[in-house]
Amino acid sequence: MKRLGKISVLTGVALLALSLTGCGATGNKNSSKEVKFFNGKTESVELMDDLIEEFNSKNKDFKVVQEFQKDASSALQTKFASGDVPDIVSADITQDYIDNDLFLDLSKEDFWDNVDPSIKEMVTDVKSNKQFKVALAKSIGGVFYNKDIISEVKTDTWENFVSSIKTNKKDVTPMFLGGKDSWTLGQLMEFWGHGLVKQDYSIVEAKKYFIDNDQDVLKFAKNDGPIGVFAQRIESMKKDGIINENAATASYDDQIANFASGKVACIPQGIWAVSLIKEKNPDMNIGFAAFAPMEDGKKPVVLSAEDSTLGIPAKSKNQDGAKAFIKFLLEKENLKKYSETLHLPSAYSDVDSKWIDNPEEYESVIKDSVPVGFTVFPSGFSGDDSGRYVQAFLSGQYKTANDFVKAYSDAWNKAWDDSK
Repeated sequence: MKRLGKISVLTGVALLALSLTGCGATGNKNSSKEVKFFNGKTESVELMDDLIEEFNSKNKDFKVVQEFQKDASSALQTKFASGDVPDIVSADITQDYIDNDLFLDLSKEDFWDNVDPSIKEMVTDVKSNKQFKVALAKSIGGVFYNKDIISEVKTDTWENFVSSIKTNKKDVTPMFLGGKDSWTLGQLMEFWGHGLVKQDYSIVEAKKYFIDNDQDVLKFAKNDGPIGVFAQRIESMKKDGIINENAATASYDDQIANFASGKVACIPQGIWAVSLIKEKNPDMNIGFAAFAPMEDGKKPVVLSAEDSTLGIPAKSKNQDGAKAFIKFLLEKENLKKYSETLHLPSAYSDVDSKWIDNPEEYESVIKDSVPVGFTVFPSGFSGDDSGRYVQAFLSGQYKTANDFVKAYSDAWNKAWDDSK
């Protein structure tokens, strides 16, 4: 697996600079109208195609072209290293990308009118206090369950949680994981494993501890630390048949399809999955619950963060076109369409969106749980990479939970060291 630390990032940038010089191009000058939009968000691809078509029909100065990659974090690393830099990125913009000046400062752009203050805080870099990405929507993540199969998901203790998602139906899996798409397992680690740390601090404080890789707080290498607790719970769920036998090889599409068809009691996911579930089963009665604490004495957590973020690489060849397309997406009617199509709350307070039928249920869960944000990963160890380690653990590549803890923490620490 190729890892992209500070040296390789800068090497890629240097190669790009040389190629631009050889072509007689500098900075933002670009004879082409093409705006390369790199998208790693599965659920938004079709809608973005529609919005791109509308933008291109109205705007003769630029032509936006979408590229989608499921394994977006790794693909983006490769693009930076090779010099194939997009003009807009909708994927994980990691801290060392920002530290190495690979993305434009968007703080002074006119993108911020009416943005939800909490969302602006979340997209603000804690080191520079600047914004290098803008969000279209808010994320909510937890456990989605079929109300026609189980009446309630208990989140006060781990034991009660596991007991509440079991059914007497042999053909119904209590919880389904789509681990073939490693990001689904990476986010599981973010909210359940890393969440054991995040819940003790504010979202901003937790972000700083991850950026500083403060292992006095994180305790990743300890067998009784958050990674160890996560591994033990996952191992137990696999052994007891709580999760599907093919958790390491089933895809995200399989997860959605099995849940929508009533073969699964619950799935751990983000609100972004609801749009795909509703496409397959519009009348499905979906409930929402927090992530139950994996460790005694801890509290249930929910994801409450920015979603659908957009950034412009500093070496984009068409920055004017990138900014024009982002401004188009931030028009009120487009934000409303985005919110309602993807069933995501808008990141902008002036957008009146009917994003879901039962918003009060989500608001209630968030109110009664600890809200956490996304993990700040080093670019050499992305959410996809995190998920690949969980995937390997599920498939038996690590004999014990302790072996997994060592492999995971070693890779994590090396990535942060390489990024300095």
